[in-house]
Amino acid sequence: MGSLLMSAAKIRIFINGFGRIGRSAARIMIEDSSFELVGINDLYSYEQMAYLLKYDSIYGTLDYDINIQEDKLFIDNQIVKLFCEPNPENMNIKSLNVDVVLQCSGMFLTTESNFPWIKNGASKVIISTPVTDDTPMYILGVNHKEYKQEAIISNSSCSANAIVPIFQILDKYFGIQHAMMSMYHSYTSYQNLLDAKHYSKDIRRTRSATQNIIPLMSSAAETTAYFFPHLMEKLYAKSIRVPVASTTLYDLSIMLEGSYTKEEVNKRLEAEIKSTYKNILDTTNTPNESSDYIKNPHSAVINLPFTAIVGGNLLRVSAWQDNEYGYAQRLVDMAKVVQIAT
Repeated sequence: MGSLLMSAAKIRIFINGFGRIGRSAARIMIEDSSFELVGINDLYSYEQMAYLLKYDSIYGTLDYDINIQEDKLFIDNQIVKLFCEPNPENMNIKSLNVDVVLQCSGMFLTTESNFPWIKNGASKVIISTPVTDDTPMYILGVNHKEYKQEAIISNSSCSANAIVPIFQILDKYFGIQHAMMSMYHSYTSYQNLLDAKHYSKDIRRTRSATQNIIPLMSSAAETTAYFFPHLMEKLYAKSIRVPVASTTLYDLSIMLEGSYTKEEVNKRLEAEIKSTYKNILDTTNTPNESSDYIKNPHSAVINLPFTAIVGGNLLRVSAWQDNEYGYAQRLVDMAKVVQIAT
């Protein structure tokens, strides 16, 4: 049976939105003695919250006693206060002494909409998706050392966390002129299991995620350009949803400024990952498949044999990511960054 070490020095976390990312973050924090999960808010029953935390079709069953007593979730002996409140204005969480709110609802995408969390008792908020205003976005390994102690930030997207660190290496050492990014992405809960009506503007979302390969437009180009302003209008991204429940394969086609070989590029990638991006990026020479990267904690694992260069400057780089668990790991890591900076 798992055991949870309790300490006054723990980072006290509140999760708003207990879906795939929120529950993955909770699983990661349960195993990390740096954290104490003190509260969860979502708009479904507490019994289902407990059940879905304990049992997961992709990540398996947690080795902890998990049960509900009224509005409290017990994880072994740890008590987590539960809420079912749509409006953060109505949530006074001062008694929980919250250090960081992980905003995992997919809603509240501006500083203004997240300010009630600060007003009602939290010290910091990290939004688990790109924002729609000028809220600063940070990515671990890219610009997290520039964090200016803002109360509300974004951890950007799963795709940006995978792509941007790779681009940072390539742009620094080889120069990126422009790029096209294809993401062979596992289906998400926003898609339909069967053909049915959908509220998206993209009519292809009406089709069954388990039966089809579905190409969708992606915001990854705009999100990536946030970190590389000189590449604005020079990036294109497409998300190709495939019938698997987890992991994404990134296929990045990049026009470099000079002429290089595959060996030069791979050597630089390996060196930089070992020296600067340890535990953030990784590389592999093993001929693995998507399921081999389930629960992989890295932002991306570059598949070195798939690196290719045509004409000396048209580069292809491929990388794997568990787009839920790997991203949730970065979200948890960012909570440490903002708390240490306090």
